Amino acid sequence: MNGTFLELIGRIVFFGGSSVGIAYGFFLFLGKKWIENKFAAKLEEYKTAQNKELEDFRYKINSLFSRVTKIHEKEYEVLPTAWTKLHDAKDHIARLVSLYQEYPDFSRMKEQDIKSVLNGYNWELHEIADLISAAEKNNFFQDRIFWHRLRKAQEVFGDFHSYIERNRIFLSEGLKVQFNQADDLMWEALVTRKVGEEAKDHKMITEAYKGLKENIESFISSIEELVQERLRYNEAI
Repeated sequence: MNGTFLELIGRIVFFGGSSVGIAYGFFLFLGKKWIENKFAAKLEEYKTAQNKELEDFRYKINSLFSRVTKIHEKEYEVLPTAWTKLHDAKDHIARLVSLYQEYPDFSRMKEQDIKSVLNGYNWELHEIADLISAAEKNNFFQDRIFWHRLRKAQEVFGDFHSYIERNRIFLSEGLKVQFNQADDLMWEALVTRKVGEEAKDHKMITEAYKGLKENIESFISSIEELVQERLRYNEAI
């Protein structure tokens, strides 16, 4: 650098020889260095700003990816459980509203045999005593067992309904629609069958059975396709 500087002064003296020329040379030399230093500083500032912006962008992308990953992980947990609860609810309600029901024949049973059979139904002791003392034991059983089955079906349906409501944010729009329609259909079957039993209205009892039987499977098929699509079932096999 010193050599360059002296060489510059020599050239100025040789060509100009005046103090003005020397001053001008200093100005050019120092001006060039100042510009170079300013440029280098600005370039460094620019690189620092770019690196910070890039790091901020990476952080946002990683955060977004992390949230999306967690949502998908939750979805993979929710869908199989929702599918299982849907089938549990459907099976209990289908048995409840079925027009074909099987019942034990208590008319020729002894008391001990009646107690043995009822142990499998988890009846209260007073209910067992009421059946044993009933004149028409089969009618008493058929009437009472319906309310036991209704209560169980309502319990299982309620479990399904609550699970879907709590986890609906993890369901795609299509699955929300299909699960809600299946939910409405099963609830309608439950209510219609209950009212039909209370009123001894055989038309309503039949409607509850037909309404569920003719529609529920189409909803289940649609849900199955959407669940497999969300879980990428075809890619896994």
